[in-house]
Amino acid sequence: YLSSQNTSLMFASRLAGLDLASVARFILSPECRSISVLTGAGVSVAAGIPDFRSPGGMYDTLKPELLTATPRQRALMARDPLYVVQRDMFAANPFPYLEVRRPFILGTQERRWRATLSHHFFLLLHAKTGKLRHIYTQNIDGLDYQCDIPSDKLVPVHGSIGRVACEGCGARSVGRPTGGAFEGAAAIPQRTDIRPTSGAG
Repeated sequence: YLSSQNTSLMFASRLAGLDLASVARFILSPECRSISVLTGAGVSVAAGIPDFRSPGGMYDTLKPELLTATPRQRALMARDPLYVVQRDMFAANPFPYLEVRRPFILGTQERRWRATLSHHFFLLLHAKTGKLRHIYTQNIDGLDYQCDIPSDKLVPVHGSIGRVACEGCGARSVGRPTGGAFEGAAAIPQRTDIRPTSGAG
């Protein structure tokens, strides 16, 4: 663990300064051997995708009384809006999550949002320096894939809307989200190697 003061001292010892030009010179120098990037909502907010936590975001505007849920589930969401994205809630009733995320899912399908300057900068890091090791992204929007960044460089830590898999058996499909389902996912039940997730045949 490095404190911000120690981190600044560590970088200051390698950089001529902390201004953009000094950072760019360091990136292009042989002393910089590899680059890893961690991204979050700020990268996608610049594309117009609202985040979860900001005013006007999903948690702030959540209206549990309008969602397809039991009274108990509505009460839990009213008390803690984060409940709408909890795994146990989704397993018991996926409708609340799908209902609040519908605009995002449809917007992704329609390519309403485009990769931002940050996404293009990451591609530039890869193409011009060859030093990009990984982009660890907390975003599920898939905007990284619009820039032709090699997929082996991308680590979507919460998954990606453009790639789906059966949680029961792991069967994968590259899908495009549509009105109520994923087009690519429609092919999954037709596979013969799907394992049942319950005791019934």
